[in-house]
Amino acid sequence: MSCVHLRTGRVPVIPVTAGIILPYLATYLDAFLPGIAPEMLRWVGVPVFIAGIMLAVSSVRRIYTKEQWDEKPTPTGVPLHLIVTGSYRYVRNPMLLGMQMIICGEGLYFQSSGIFVYLAAFFIFLNFVMVPGEECRLEGRFGESYSQYR
Repeated sequence: MSCVHLRTGRVPVIPVTAGIILPYLATYLDAFLPGIAPEMLRWVGVPVFIAGIMLAVSSVRRIYTKEQWDEKPTPTGVPLHLIVTGSYRYVRNPMLLGMQMIICGEGLYFQSSGIFVYLAAFFIFLNFVMVPGEECRLEGRFGESYSQYR
């Protein structure tokens, strides 16, 4: 597999930007978009948001330990050990899934079509830019064990 090395380390996809600032800015699209779900679904957003935070935080705590990195961990770096426990046992990218759940919860709670448009764009960016590069780096580092895990 040939890796495409993108300079994703320069893309400001940090949790505060992706989970708070950009969804807030996306609400400005609501003036141009039709409304979404009924009011009663607003409160479904709260547990989705909380579950997303819990998933993202537990994933970060599991992968960003001192034993996992030779130097400062980065989104474009490769960890020392392949983690296949905890949430990584069920999902290859639990941090990204957690961020998507956070954004979905915000969209439901704020009844914002704009946030759901942003969520769709974020999903496309993750799956066609971030994840392929990450998987290529991990496969290069861990070889067959990553392929089998995947």
